Amino acid sequence: MKMFIASALVLLAGGTTYSTLHGHNDCSGFLPENNHKIPVMASFTNNGGLTEAQFNEVIDRVEGVYTDIIAETGNTLEIQRFWDSEDVNASARQIGNIWRVHMYGGLARHSAIGVEAFTTVLCHELGHHLGGAPTKRFLSWASNEGQSDYYASSKCMRKLFTEEENSEYISNIELDEFAKDACDSVFESDENELANCYRSAKAGQDIALMFQDLENLNKTPKFDTPDTKVVSSTDENHPKPQCRLDTYFQGALCSVSHEESFDSTDIAVGACNRSADAAENDNADEPANIGTRPLCWFKPEVDTTLPVAAL
Repeated sequence: MKMFIASALVLLAGGTTYSTLHGHNDCSGFLPENNHKIPVMASFTNNGGLTEAQFNEVIDRVEGVYTDIIAETGNTLEIQRFWDSEDVNASARQIGNIWRVHMYGGLARHSAIGVEAFTTVLCHELGHHLGGAPTKRFLSWASNEGQSDYYASSKCMRKLFTEEENSEYISNIELDEFAKDACDSVFESDENELANCYRSAKAGQDIALMFQDLENLNKTPKFDTPDTKVVSSTDENHPKPQCRLDTYFQGALCSVSHEESFDSTDIAVGACNRSADAAENDNADEPANIGTRPLCWFKPEVDTTLPVAAL
């Protein structure tokens, strides 16, 4: 009883936290549960991060697109805005036909986070609801962490910006040359898709810089230094920061239409997939692998451990 009263007082006082809301039907947060805190005052003093107005504008944009998309599934989207929370995280949960996303001000105020990066975080949380297979073993409604990252850049970000906005973005963006060249090679004939690729790549880079700061990494995740780990089975938990950057990048490079949804059971539907010819060589520059989910968290149906001739 005392615990219930204490929790209620926290909520009434406006001090809702990630831990308060994190329950048995919640996905783990965008980051693993952590003790990082960024207070509201930081939005006036740090070099970067979003203002409260930008925080709300991003959520308004996503609600404007995804409210109807989720309604078509027979469910209701609720994006809960916790600007005053110091927590550096975001999360998703389902309660009956209510599909919720919790967005916390602490994450939005991190100095590495811009509008595109914060939008990608929100897209990741929507990805738990809509990203399809592979899903979590003990929370079967939820796409796993890597798949939610892949959904964010391959589907969600492409739905949110107009051609006019993309045209303006493409003329002003400063992007890593390796990422820019990769996007150019896939989408050079389509300016709108090219802008989407640039946008998601830049967002992924900013998020990776946040990971580097929060985890005190000595090595900066980069587009041209992909994670070389090859998992023996799909990892449903949070991949390492380099692996997550690889996932955002490859999702941005996937040429499958964002209108083609992922499937709840078939991991191949809606995605860019490896062919048997690509099984021996997972270089990101190989055309057969461009846009595919990285092997540092994803185990494809193609056997990548055997010589091609043995497949």
